[in-house]
Amino acid sequence: MTDPNNFTSRRATLMSRLTGTRLPLWVSLVLLVLWLITFAWQSLAQKRLEARLAQDREAMTSQFEADRQALFGQLRNRVESSTDESRRQFGLALAWAVRGEMIRNNLDQVDQFFTEIVRLPNTERVLLVGADNKVLVSTDRRHKDADGVALVGADTLQLPQVTVRAGQDGSRELVIPVMGLNARLGTVIVTTRPADPLAGL
Repeated sequence: MTDPNNFTSRRATLMSRLTGTRLPLWVSLVLLVLWLITFAWQSLAQKRLEARLAQDREAMTSQFEADRQALFGQLRNRVESSTDESRRQFGLALAWAVRGEMIRNNLDQVDQFFTEIVRLPNTERVLLVGADNKVLVSTDRRHKDADGVALVGADTLQLPQVTVRAGQDGSRELVIPVMGLNARLGTVIVTTRPADPLAGL
């Protein structure tokens, strides 16, 4: 006969072994799951951080480019304003020279002035429109005797003082009224296409 106490103790030993075997396996599974959750959370957090850093980098790059363009715009405006003032002063001197030659009816000398001026860097065309709105002298020979209003516009021929203004396609026009004692003798228009001093920066 088997002893019931021995059976019970054997059963208890078996149960304790099973419990002892299952408990570490269960704990290992729980730890593995926790580790996987932690790893996944860290990976997700790292991806979010990288995405935020990429967005910040892109925003900083965009802001830098916008600031750079704004700064270059300000520099261009300053360079253009100082250059425009130099052009106005040149225009005043040219007005007196052309006035003297027109009073003496010496348009050949005016033509020589213009030929020298058009050789200056970035100068495209120089022309003189008379009081009758006909082109008297031009470095572009096709424009001689052309209608000045059609060529440069009536508003250009009516400007009362030496003016620098934006022309078409990024060019600059120096408009120089040539005044006689009592009336306007004509208008000189110098068209230039200034080089960008900040190009390539």
